[in-house]
Amino acid sequence: MMRCDGIPVTQRRAPRGWTWLLLSIIFQSAAAACAKQAGLSSAGKPHLAIMTCPWWHLQIACLALQACCWVMVLRRLPLSFAYPLMSLVFAINLVSARLLFGEVIHLNQAFGIGIIMAGVLIVARGGFR
Repeated sequence: MMRCDGIPVTQRRAPRGWTWLLLSIIFQSAAAACAKQAGLSSAGKPHLAIMTCPWWHLQIACLALQACCWVMVLRRLPLSFAYPLMSLVFAINLVSARLLFGEVIHLNQAFGIGIIMAGVLIVARGGFR
């Protein structure tokens, strides 16, 4: 889409698009960590008891904020560029699983994340036009 000055909207709005993308990634990763903690906190309780867990409510809030940020991303960046960068969530979640929950990271997981990061780098360096 072009503005009257001939500059495409996506080029004009790209810096803010990156900010919204970073926030979207952060909220998505935070939601996963909150979901894990909610599951741990409600272990052994009836299934619907999870709805009374504060971590579950925080997860829902993070997902809602992520959805709002994602809409802002899509207003500013092409979907074909922004969506692959959401794969950074995989790496963040792997690290947070280790740091927050003491989970063991296996070599195949680290290798797989490395491949994903290489793909993200290729997409990011290609940019958008």
